[in-house]
Amino acid sequence: MSDIWIILLPFVILLGTLLLCLFLEAFDFDRRVFGIISVLGGLLSLYTLILGINSDVVHLFGNPADLLDLTSDSGLFVIDDFYRFFGMIFLIVFLFVTTSSIDYVSSERTIGIYYVLLIFSTIGMMLVAAANDLLVLFVAWELGSVPTYALAAYQKSRAETSESALKFFLIGAMSSAFILFGISLVYGIVGTTSIDNVITSFAEPQNFSPLHLLALMFLLVGFGYKIAAVPFHAWAVDVYQGTPTTITAFLAAGSKSLGFVAVFRIIVAGLTEIDTIWSILFAILAVFTMTLGNVVALVQENIKRMLAYSSIAHAGYILIALAAVAGSPISSEIGNLDFSVAEFSIAAAEMHILTHALMKIVAFTVVIVVAFSIHSEKIEDYVGLRKKHPWLTFGLTIALLSLLGIPPLAGFVSKLLLFFAAIYANLIWLAVIGIINSAISIFYYLRVIKLMIVDTPMEERDDVSVVPIERIAPFPIPLSYQLTIGLSVLLIIVIGLLPGPFLGFALDAASNLLGL
Repeated sequence: MSDIWIILLPFVILLGTLLLCLFLEAFDFDRRVFGIISVLGGLLSLYTLILGINSDVVHLFGNPADLLDLTSDSGLFVIDDFYRFFGMIFLIVFLFVTTSSIDYVSSERTIGIYYVLLIFSTIGMMLVAAANDLLVLFVAWELGSVPTYALAAYQKSRAETSESALKFFLIGAMSSAFILFGISLVYGIVGTTSIDNVITSFAEPQNFSPLHLLALMFLLVGFGYKIAAVPFHAWAVDVYQGTPTTITAFLAAGSKSLGFVAVFRIIVAGLTEIDTIWSILFAILAVFTMTLGNVVALVQENIKRMLAYSSIAHAGYILIALAAVAGSPISSEIGNLDFSVAEFSIAAAEMHILTHALMKIVAFTVVIVVAFSIHSEKIEDYVGLRKKHPWLTFGLTIALLSLLGIPPLAGFVSKLLLFFAAIYANLIWLAVIGIINSAISIFYYLRVIKLMIVDTPMEERDDVSVVPIERIAPFPIPLSYQLTIGLSVLLIIVIGLLPGPFLGFALDAASNLLGL
């Protein structure tokens, strides 16, 4: 990976795919062609990204005299395993969302623009993971965020879509304003926007002042909106419910990850040597976020709203790892292991971000198929789904059990890592609260599973006189949805059974982030 064009190949492939979609939009092609082209482009980009795993860390555009010089010790972008790990997540999400979109938006006009917006957003997310300068990160952040505002409003015929898209845009604009103001304060304090220099400055406790605190708080608030952490979560539920379901999956699996990437890049690496007050702050945020998400999810009747509150709860679980990082010196080792508490905590968060993305892709894809078939998103209408489609029932059951943290699924592994991170950082009380919250989530996850598998289907009940035909007849499942559900479920099971390679990759990514 010594040649700059090989390093940039994942982006070049995505840009080529984007331009091809724009070009073909001018011609009367089969609507499905755009989805197939986008999937192929995403696969090639992911393949070239994976080829670079465990390569040397490279800084891009650090030498003004020669922008293609790869020998610089700093630059606007840093190509390391941290970037590759999250780039892999973003591309996997892109691939599954694009695959499920082949049938979901096949009847829409300007379908090429839909895929162009997805590609633009994916490129922006990947650039955030590689950014090594605050202004570059902000531009990449906007590139990853702005297309999602348009995607949220893609189905203009639905009134709730327009409402949720407007709310999403306004919250996103406010979030960006907080981030930009925080960056301006950081520049005023440090005199540079280089993330390396900013972290070095902020990691010196003797130089930490109220102005440093104010800058970090503005950044945390801005990123907190994207993460949907309490108290910045209110927008997420309405937006998840109102947007097209493929875009809901993209937001829950990809856009949420974007917020955590920025927090890791700017804040976490610089907090590992600062007073433990930051650990307490993240711990409090984690407790409130996972508790509110799980408790409110208990009373939801709409499955998209339930999954939205579930996403909020899982953001709280990931915040446990941030509390562990902030409360542990970067050099503190775990027994005789080769990595520190900070490394392990970041790797645990990365693993849960990956598994959460896969689980939400499965869940929302099943919601798409069921909603198209019976024209309902009510949880009670999932009763007896096993009778009509055991495959959908199996997929959603695996996803919900993994979200719950049942072994040997991926969600169990990533949750266990998060709780161990808290224990290693001497935050045992936080791990206990996380376990209690997982127990609370049993009720709303198993409720859906019980309806699908145990309860008597509506058409077989004696007390129902008229049953709509769409709830009786089995409905066809297009191949695109079958592939999305099947491959995602397979990955959930594989990661649960063989977590070693994924955890090793996550630890390498954490080591690169912390500069170890």
